Amino acid sequence: MHVIGIETEGLGTNNQMRGVVMQGAKSRRKGEKVPVSREALLKAPDGRLLHPKNYASLAEFQAATCGAVDAYLKENKTPDFVVLPLDHAKSKEENKDIDLLSMAVKDAFALRGHQVKTMVLASNLYDYQNVDLIHVGKHLLSAQDEETLKTNPSLKSRVVETLGVPSNINWQSIRNLAHQPAAEKVLAKYQSFKKVLSGNLLFGQDAILQERKGKKNMLFSLGGMTDNGAIGFDLSDAENLMKAAIKLKAKGYNVIFTNSPRTPSDVTDYLYEKCQAFHMDFFNSKKIAQNEEEAQNFRNYNGKYKKEFEAQAQSIGNIYPAVLDVCEFVVNTHDSFSYTSDAAALGIPSVVYTGNFIDKNRRPDCYKLFDLCHKGGYAISLDEALGQIERGESLKTKKMDDVSTQLVRAMAKSLGNTRENANTAGR
Repeated sequence: MHVIGIETEGLGTNNQMRGVVMQGAKSRRKGEKVPVSREALLKAPDGRLLHPKNYASLAEFQAATCGAVDAYLKENKTPDFVVLPLDHAKSKEENKDIDLLSMAVKDAFALRGHQVKTMVLASNLYDYQNVDLIHVGKHLLSAQDEETLKTNPSLKSRVVETLGVPSNINWQSIRNLAHQPAAEKVLAKYQSFKKVLSGNLLFGQDAILQERKGKKNMLFSLGGMTDNGAIGFDLSDAENLMKAAIKLKAKGYNVIFTNSPRTPSDVTDYLYEKCQAFHMDFFNSKKIAQNEEEAQNFRNYNGKYKKEFEAQAQSIGNIYPAVLDVCEFVVNTHDSFSYTSDAAALGIPSVVYTGNFIDKNRRPDCYKLFDLCHKGGYAISLDEALGQIERGESLKTKKMDDVSTQLVRAMAKSLGNTRENANTAGR
């Protein structure tokens, strides 16, 4: 299955699309090129993202889409499916814009003699006119949506429901990253006593090894705010997380923090300082602003520790997801769906901090996803986890089905149905 996507400004969304791209590549014919780089996500030749709102007119948008398709076809074969990203933070017109995007992509390939299908990733329920498959997370379906699917079989036939979102992370890639020299050096102190002894540990680190012996490791993987105010993440949340981290450290855990592009810079600074004070590791994953224009984008880091984070980036890069290799459990935040796509999908006990502000009217999906995951045994709350640890219990959650596999299976079925219908019509 040859799958490509459309690049966005959301790193998480891009990784979700790459997860589907790579899962599709596993079933490609022998000798076909497997996409492993940014070329699998289309964007305009001038670097602009392919979204109708980024262009002054429909004609300009269509021309940019044709340019992106031409650039792709120069080096690659025609895809079977193109994955379309939908940004839930955008206006109510986003569904119509994605319908236009689908039409533009299909037309661009058709003008060059190729027929492709499209699938919208993590969409709300919407009756698109130019989309073949609609991936909808169960958490995005309202009671009215459920009723619509019962009464609209045509729409239902195009909907692929999953619990969770696709991921570009798997155990093989995690362990490959964890055994890169830079990562091995950082993660060595988190290995068990026996494991570290077999890992060429320097004798000068014996003191660290003895201190870490018998300890356990956990990760706080942070989400953050949205620019439309629907999701907040502030210093009070950082204080709550640090209180939990201190409790876990007192229970014998090594505590690791990583932020994300949406984690505010002041929250990043606060947690970095507290981690320094309490001998915890903090790894920055935000791009560091290099000029005033980049500093205006909250997704870029613009705080007090640019020098420290630049040195960290140069020496070890982004330690996530390699750090997952040493974690007993992971705490994500209520706004981040990584607790399904990463921890739960990998079989790592998945814990969720549910304290940050989320507007229930604008983002009910965040609440519904956790409720569904909690009810299914795929995740527990941070408060529940702390209670279990206090009682001496081990944390356990169920492994979630891999969403990328489910989506690729649905694409293959759609292609099979199309070919079967074509053969029938030709008889």
